[in-house]
Amino acid sequence: MMIKKRTVGLFAILTAAAASLFALRQGTLSANPAVPSTESPPTTAAANQPCAYTWAYHDLPEVSAAFESAVKALIPEAEAHALAFGEDCVAADGSSTFNAMETDFYVIISVLDLNDNETLGSMIENILPILDNFPLDKVSGPKEGFVEITFQAGEDQRVFRVPLPRGRELREQGLHGAELIGAIQP
Repeated sequence: MMIKKRTVGLFAILTAAAASLFALRQGTLSANPAVPSTESPPTTAAANQPCAYTWAYHDLPEVSAAFESAVKALIPEAEAHALAFGEDCVAADGSSTFNAMETDFYVIISVLDLNDNETLGSMIENILPILDNFPLDKVSGPKEGFVEITFQAGEDQRVFRVPLPRGRELREQGLHGAELIGAIQP
């Protein structure tokens, strides 16, 4: 009886490992989480199949379009998109089911001076209220995610990641410009 339990346990581990390897080889997992896989979406895993859970990001075209439109209305040169973060349940046959945990927002803005905290803080201050248009009932996942704002000047960049609840808190405190930057990156 003990050998049978070990065999079943070993089979489950091998199945999970094979499913993860299959997902990696098929390109359904992205090496860079901020860039979704360009492969077609995986098929749905059968509910009764064992599966291996892997962290995953999935593109949200409609949310991304609405978010980018709102950001570009304030900062025309900005790029923006949204991704659902969660887990793919990958079965041995390669099929998978995605379970979103949260929606994360990304903004990329070219600037002249990465050390101009007043200007960078003002841009962040303008972006944070946009996220009020994307409450949990309109995006994927049961948890609030974050907004990541990347400022680029040539080859250099400066990145600010703000959890959405923290962004609301900072706005309620009335922080502006360099003061806002100081609260985000003490």
